[in-house]
Amino acid sequence: MKHIHKYKTEAHLGINPRLIEMGVQSAEIRKCRTCHKEMTFVQIREGDWLPLLDDREPDEQDILLA
Repeated sequence: MKHIHKYKTEAHLGINPRLIEMGVQSAEIRKCRTCHKEMTFVQIREGDWLPLLDDREPDEQDILLA
């Protein structure tokens, strides 16, 4: 059974003008309440938060493509 991360905000990060030019409005570090994994999230539009890195577990399809 796959673990589903339930993140809570740990810290808000400052962003520089270059990131703002690229469309990033805000950034924060979040930690999973269950496994304590930390992940950086960025906000690109009002309400649209995305993880900075792909957090997917590799599956059989990924192994075949590699």
